[in-house]
Amino acid sequence: MIQRLLPPLFVVLFAGCNLALSAAPQVISLDTGERVVGDVLAHSTDKVLYIQSSLLGEMSVARERVVKMEPQVKAANVKKAPVAVVAPKKQIALTTEEIEHIEERRVIDTLKEFKAPDSWNGNLRLGMNLSQGDRKWTETYARGNLEIKPHQSPHFYRFNGSYTYRESERSNGSSFKSTDKYDTTFIYRGTFYDNWFVQNSIGGRVDQIKGIDREIQEAIGVGYKFEPNSTIEILVGGGGGIEEFETEFNDTREGWHSLMNVFQEANWKPFARTSFVQKFNYYWNPEDSEQYNYMLSAAIRYRLTDLIGFEFSYNKDFDNDIGSGTSKDDTQWRNALVVYF
Repeated sequence: MIQRLLPPLFVVLFAGCNLALSAAPQVISLDTGERVVGDVLAHSTDKVLYIQSSLLGEMSVARERVVKMEPQVKAANVKKAPVAVVAPKKQIALTTEEIEHIEERRVIDTLKEFKAPDSWNGNLRLGMNLSQGDRKWTETYARGNLEIKPHQSPHFYRFNGSYTYRESERSNGSSFKSTDKYDTTFIYRGTFYDNWFVQNSIGGRVDQIKGIDREIQEAIGVGYKFEPNSTIEILVGGGGGIEEFETEFNDTREGWHSLMNVFQEANWKPFARTSFVQKFNYYWNPEDSEQYNYMLSAAIRYRLTDLIGFEFSYNKDFDNDIGSGTSKDDTQWRNALVVYF
């Protein structure tokens, strides 16, 4: 009697189970770690579970892959944690000094985060010279240099500029501005074979102590770079171009003329923070060899930190003829504070 009742009883229990499962969405956990949410359909068997998913539609899963099956907990049945009520903080008024201090810190932090591109290499030099004796004067100057050399690129760019202000003392003790001197130079170099390069330079200057109201030079040439070792670099070259010259002297030197140029540079870095820099430029008028000028500079720089250093330099600027055959020489020994970037 009991054996006859077992099959019908199993069917009734299985159907009741399916009916109960289909009453609410179920969360079916599989042995793959995946979870399926849906209603268990009535035609599921003891081997296959049929699920109606709101997203995937009807799907079947082998019962042997089912690890766990439980009703889905609705959000309404989940107790919400009590929300802590925080009293608003009382606003404190800042003084003008505190606001200014905050703004200063923001500017300083911004400057600290500033970093020039890796292809940039430059510095700004600031200095002052004093002269005593028969000729007393105070000279303040600023000189800047920026070099751009992209990585693995044949191109090189350099920007130079300087400004000098000299205040002299008269015999009666009063002072006056005796010099307003400034110059700027742009140089482009492009390597075309091994260490050979072409160069295009454009420069201009005003030197009131010499009586030069304006000088503009543009020259194109070719040069070669020597590198005996990793610490020494020497460049030599030459070229030609045109020049415009205007001075206080009114003679044949005025106006546009052709020019020739030779140049030389040397850079030596014997130690990690010490470097020696030397430059020479010579210009002359091919139609009049008496009209020439040259600039020679040599400097030793010591870098205290990545940002600050010192420079001691010798600078000579000689013009053989600035008009009426008058020659002018300006030789200076300078000390400067160097700011690197």
